[in-house]
Amino acid sequence: MNDAARLAEPVRYETGHGLVRLNHASYGLCPALVGEAQNELRRRVERDSVRYFKVDHERYCDAARDAIGAFVNCPPEDLALVNNGTVAMAACIRAVPLAAGDEILLTDHEYMATFNEVDRVCRLTGAKRVVAPVPFPGATPDGIFESVMSRITERTKLVIVSHLASASGLIFPAERIVAAINERFPGVATLVDGAHGPGHVPIDLTAMAPTFYAASGHKWLGTPKGTGFVYADPEWQGRMETYALSCRVHVKRPSRKPFLCDFDYVGTADHTANLVIPVSIAHLAAQHADGWAWVQKRNHALVLEGAGLVCDRLSKNGIGVAFPVPDKHVESLVGGMIAIPLPVPAGGVKKGEFFDDSLWDRLCKRGIQVPVWDLPGVHPRVMRLSAHLSNTIEDFEKLADALVDELSKEV
Repeated sequence: MNDAARLAEPVRYETGHGLVRLNHASYGLCPALVGEAQNELRRRVERDSVRYFKVDHERYCDAARDAIGAFVNCPPEDLALVNNGTVAMAACIRAVPLAAGDEILLTDHEYMATFNEVDRVCRLTGAKRVVAPVPFPGATPDGIFESVMSRITERTKLVIVSHLASASGLIFPAERIVAAINERFPGVATLVDGAHGPGHVPIDLTAMAPTFYAASGHKWLGTPKGTGFVYADPEWQGRMETYALSCRVHVKRPSRKPFLCDFDYVGTADHTANLVIPVSIAHLAAQHADGWAWVQKRNHALVLEGAGLVCDRLSKNGIGVAFPVPDKHVESLVGGMIAIPLPVPAGGVKKGEFFDDSLWDRLCKRGIQVPVWDLPGVHPRVMRLSAHLSNTIEDFEKLADALVDELSKEV
């Protein structure tokens, strides 16, 4: 899709049934125009599937990589397409050679899928995981940095750090951590969990220079579900393997890296979600003369206003809630999402019928989709708010009204 006029059309979403959606950070929301582009590409695939998979598929992958490479400032040939950030993280973790007693370091804000993959690798190799604690509320950029750096030892082989932490919503000083490790511990690999990075905050992978960067597209880029990419330093690409080996892996092509061949085609699948990433990037950029910078500033301003509104409303109604990030750290720690610590009922948090916390269930029944969960070992109950182009301040007003009512009922 190269029609500039169509790309500049206002973003339309299939929001449905008046649901207030304040959980964009989990699964995102795909603009209708991007979905239409994917459906058109699916029709092209079905018109001649043999031609598509044998000839055309790699060309579409290259076009997607070109768009992503320009967006995150890195050579396109150092990017592999995957179907989500979890798959990307697993491929990176398994690329690091480990032996008994070696250590993988990560923080206690890391996503649970990463903990699970690290634990699996440790069981297979005899390595162990080391966890750097980060308080919440109370986190600071310096505190996060020092907690990670102080736990690197001579046995550390891999350091995993979130670009933005999933459960708490905080921006971590990933660039600073990677730079310090590259300078002080050049033998240690770095993996930046960028599941929430692309489209959420500016990214410059050439400047950051991690060993690996693993990302999802559906959360903030507005792509269809099942999108993602992984950056790997060229020196490490030979160690990268897909979750399954296709019928083409044994074919060596001097004109094309095995890293790209292997990841582009694992087997017959619907790859179209990744292949319309260029459409999504261009469509959201075309919403304003300042492009993605405007999108990110808008989302940041809206979530700050909305979270402040919720905290103020609760406090005025006798519910002890405070904004979790001091004013002096707001610009460095908050992007387009933030978690608010909530009070725990005297009888403890009750699990909901469908979700982690019964409050989450009750809010959903009132037409508001917003996650309420625990941050294991850090805080027993937080509510994560996120904002994107589908949201307005009225969404946060509705949440505040519902929260006052629901939390007042808890004993």
